[in-house]
Amino acid sequence: MTNSSSENGHAETFGESDHLAQLSLLLPGDVVEIWEAGSFVAKTIFLCQEVVEERTYSWRWTFLNDGSLIETSPDGYFWYQKHQLCKQGSDLYEELVAQDGALVRFEERVRAGVSGRRPVRVTIDGAEYQITSTGTVSVQRLGDEAELIPWASFSKKAEDNVYFGLVNATDESKVGLGLWTVHLSLSFGRELTSTDVTEVYLKQENHHYGDA
Repeated sequence: MTNSSSENGHAETFGESDHLAQLSLLLPGDVVEIWEAGSFVAKTIFLCQEVVEERTYSWRWTFLNDGSLIETSPDGYFWYQKHQLCKQGSDLYEELVAQDGALVRFEERVRAGVSGRRPVRVTIDGAEYQITSTGTVSVQRLGDEAELIPWASFSKKAEDNVYFGLVNATDESKVGLGLWTVHLSLSFGRELTSTDVTEVYLKQENHHYGDA
């Protein structure tokens, strides 16, 4: 599918049904409009890969100019607007990533095939969350350095970059994303639907460069 140039220097957008899909094409400087929230500029893109049993999975994490984070992945499209840092040694840090912490217990139950019957839950700011996934990721950054320390501290070794997914135990519309590098970052938000993203403006010069 080809875009044509518009008068404002951006590429013309796709049809409305494709606005969510366009989030996977964002490059620094592109613009996203979200219903009842406003317009946002993509500042930092992380191109992500994980190899599981010799299969490669790819997705993107995109930081916008307001500090919020968009995830575009095979699991869907998610918008995280709240971030929480957990420094090494804090109670929540230990609860999640200690040697006997929640992530280790979750991985053990996945290997045993009982993670569905025996979910691993943690309490964060008074709300109970269930861990839904975990893995390690290699990334390539496009654009500005991320402001959050864990996101600015990715290692070249994928095994040092641990991520995990969370879902609120009583309201599945509320989701979370954890990233553990030198410190631990937790991000909270919701899944985006086709009606949430009203427009995506892809800068023509960005995407000519990307096609080179």
